[in-house]
Amino acid sequence: MPGTALGAELPSEVTEFVPLAVTLDGAGGACVAGVTAEGRWLRPEPVTAAQVAGPDPVYAVHHPVRLPLGPATGDGARPEDRAAAGAPRRAGQPAEPARRAALLAAVADPDVATAFAGGRSAGLVAVRPLGYRHQRSTGGRTFLRLEFTDNTGERFDWIVRDVRLLDAGPGEIALPAGPEAPLLYAAVGLTHPNHRFPGRFRGCHPLVVGLHPADGSPLLPNETSLEGTAGAPGTA
Repeated sequence: MPGTALGAELPSEVTEFVPLAVTLDGAGGACVAGVTAEGRWLRPEPVTAAQVAGPDPVYAVHHPVRLPLGPATGDGARPEDRAAAGAPRRAGQPAEPARRAALLAAVADPDVATAFAGGRSAGLVAVRPLGYRHQRSTGGRTFLRLEFTDNTGERFDWIVRDVRLLDAGPGEIALPAGPEAPLLYAAVGLTHPNHRFPGRFRGCHPLVVGLHPADGSPLLPNETSLEGTAGAPGTA
């Protein structure tokens, strides 16, 4: 469905995708990334805190959404970036766990380096979670961090921005971790460049932006909206 991006004479098209990363930081900054039925990653901008938090946010992991998207107009746009040209709307129920697991396996990259190849800023990687911890930064803020390895055996230690874990305090993360822990899929993302992190990730800060059990089950016991759901558009 053609349209026009807000504030610009740019074409837009109503697009459906399944969010695999929904984040919120302590300053209220929000971000969403997900995949279409064809496996294309998209990152609509802007995204507000009200759209990702609260009792019934329009953006939620595995809940399909539909909204008009146009080309990203800012400098340094990444392959996934799109300009939101209208309000997002829910597009049906989440898929059942088996179909969620199939989606995760289908779109996963073999390792972290591949997820960020070609200028990309979002991807999905099978990881072994080695440990979760809360750590205070030099600025006094406390962040949840995950230490993990990807399929190459390389070890990473990154901040976790998954909105579902935002309110978890020290000692409240009951997710399995360690050398024998089940594999997880980690949605990984890069911030916009701030040039405080030169080198490997093009001046961007790498983050874990979503966590997914490989069998498609809910990450947390309170994710009742993902229990007993049927097939949904865009998740085949």
